[in-house]
Amino acid sequence: MTLLVTTPTGQPAIVHIRWWERFGGTRLSGTSGGPKAKTMGLVAGAVVLWASWPALATAVGPAPPFLTLGASALIGFLFSLSLAARKGASRTFLSLPLRTMVFVSLGLMGNNAFYIAAIARIGPAEANVVHYLWPVFLVLLASMLHRRLPSLFQALGIACGFLGVAVALYPQMAGNLDGVGVLLGVCGAMTFAVYSVGRSIARVETNVVGPSLGLAGLAALCAHFILEPAYWPSNPEWLAIIFMGIGPFTVANMLWDKATRSGSAAAISSFAFLTPLVAMGLLATFGLGNVTLNTIVGALLAIAGALLSSTSKRGSSSARGSRQD
Repeated sequence: MTLLVTTPTGQPAIVHIRWWERFGGTRLSGTSGGPKAKTMGLVAGAVVLWASWPALATAVGPAPPFLTLGASALIGFLFSLSLAARKGASRTFLSLPLRTMVFVSLGLMGNNAFYIAAIARIGPAEANVVHYLWPVFLVLLASMLHRRLPSLFQALGIACGFLGVAVALYPQMAGNLDGVGVLLGVCGAMTFAVYSVGRSIARVETNVVGPSLGLAGLAALCAHFILEPAYWPSNPEWLAIIFMGIGPFTVANMLWDKATRSGSAAAISSFAFLTPLVAMGLLATFGLGNVTLNTIVGALLAIAGALLSSTSKRGSSSARGSRQD
């Protein structure tokens, strides 16, 4: 099976994983003793931090999307730069090619701005399910690029993804469904899919998110001053913005990178599919979203759609032709 896993903050990886590694025989450390507790802790930390994004974006409250994104991205950039400076690698950190930086910045800014705007209109739990259409859109884009029809499993995955969105939004379809909010969520998912395809095709550096956060932050703040009303976040909102920049944008990727170096990248990457469910759990725990049976079932269907969509059309022959960034 071939899985294309992209982290919620923009780092994609195409990995190959056997069925027996996923069910009943998953190994994170590659040893006969089972997964290492340290590796499991790193993976769990990364997934929880990525999943905290909807909760943090909801906690920001009425702050405009571009302001939230710009401030959190700049904080993430400064935090990443400080870590690189401590290692004496600030020059390497800032030497990312401009074309790569622009592409990554546009992908991050567009994806997350649409996502935050959708949260404000249709709710964080519902927006979380809609955003997880990105694996479905990725398969459709890849099929168009290769000029071939999706496989049977991929077609089932596409159907499951859209069915999950329909189930999650069903309670709002009685008359109060916000079509603009749904469209914003779909645009975010499509933006992330286009970004993931571009990152998978191009041979770019692994560490591209940290340096690109500065450009993304500046661009988002410019968009805020042009398109949005002036706004100064409250102290709790600033706290959420700081956590967004340091947690999902920076520390999560550091934990994930360290985990993949200490264990099996193929087995570890399969845990990224748990992110929407963990995000739903955090929303429910902190009372930040209307987590219902519909949204939970919708999230499960979206995850099933992502797994089915990532199934290789030709098994191992297809896996040999894939690339890992």
